[in-house]
Amino acid sequence: MAHSPLHYERLRLRHLRLLQLIDEHGSLRSAAAELNLTQPAVSQMLKDLEFAMGVPLVERSVRGVVLTDTGLLALRRSRSGLATLDQLVRELDAGQTLSLRIGTNSALMYNIIPEALRRLNVGQSETRFQLKTGLVGDMVEALSEGNLDCYVGRLDWDQVPTRIARLLTYDPLLETDLILICPTGHPVARLDTPRARDLVGWPWAMPSRESNNRIVLESAMRSTGAPDLTAAVEVSADPNGLINLALALGMLTCVPRVALNEHANAQDFKVLEVADLALPSICDHGGAAANARSRRPARGDAGCGKGMDRGQRRVATPGETRRHKCQAEGRAGRGPTPTPYCVSFAVICAKSSAFSTSLPIGASV
Repeated sequence: MAHSPLHYERLRLRHLRLLQLIDEHGSLRSAAAELNLTQPAVSQMLKDLEFAMGVPLVERSVRGVVLTDTGLLALRRSRSGLATLDQLVRELDAGQTLSLRIGTNSALMYNIIPEALRRLNVGQSETRFQLKTGLVGDMVEALSEGNLDCYVGRLDWDQVPTRIARLLTYDPLLETDLILICPTGHPVARLDTPRARDLVGWPWAMPSRESNNRIVLESAMRSTGAPDLTAAVEVSADPNGLINLALALGMLTCVPRVALNEHANAQDFKVLEVADLALPSICDHGGAAANARSRRPARGDAGCGKGMDRGQRRVATPGETRRHKCQAEGRAGRGPTPTPYCVSFAVICAKSSAFSTSLPIGASV
């Protein structure tokens, strides 16, 4: 089936909405009822859409119709654009000024996001900004569904479904490590060189079980043979809350270093250097992560990226740093030393979005 420019030029919004209805109902009859059209009219719409794209978009059977893999890709690509248009219509209908919907992680609400908004002259601008914080998976899903215009935060490409990853574009922003901390008066803080087993038996203020930070910490602890940590309190997507609870309740916790650096009571904590706890780089999970990055080269890789100030040099990714270090140590006949856990942040947008990733955000904190 060849692509037809004539059919492509005749496409309307209802053609794209038809894909959504087929995905939801699995029936042309139900889709026709939703569009207030006859079934033959909807069948013709589907043929026009397939001719415009040049590929089959649905599979028909006695049980109804389902989108092909190409149809699902077309739906994903169009969904964010349709959602953005719906949002625009709602705002104009309500007489509101236009808004920019930004998803982020709580760790970036200390200085990165406020500084970006300051440079955008919030207060003097006619644009409103809607900020939403949450877990990485929820933010990426909302971005792919068109419920966010961009996401500024952490992203592990090897944990993003391929169907979503292929729709995203990104610019690297900053890197920070995950640290283990406790109040300076805690018994563990008095140990010169704590080991993994010294962390066991004490109450912890922990990120939620779905958090990547929690997953990596518990995995690293298990690799030492130490028993499980005791999560006395769990907090979802709020490093500041973890720090406050750890200080008030005398607990241990794990947070990105950038969160502690910006906390008003940072001097009341000790960063624990645990001798036998190797927290691996989340950017180096083998071929999946490397392939994912190669599919999405940062525009700043060859020099000055949009998320970087001019004059700043590109910093090697944590995966690159770890691989080079391990290769060098392997040649020297030594095993690799424990690698700091590194959290990478970026500005991420849907490829179909009109929003530019060139936010006025500095590359370092």
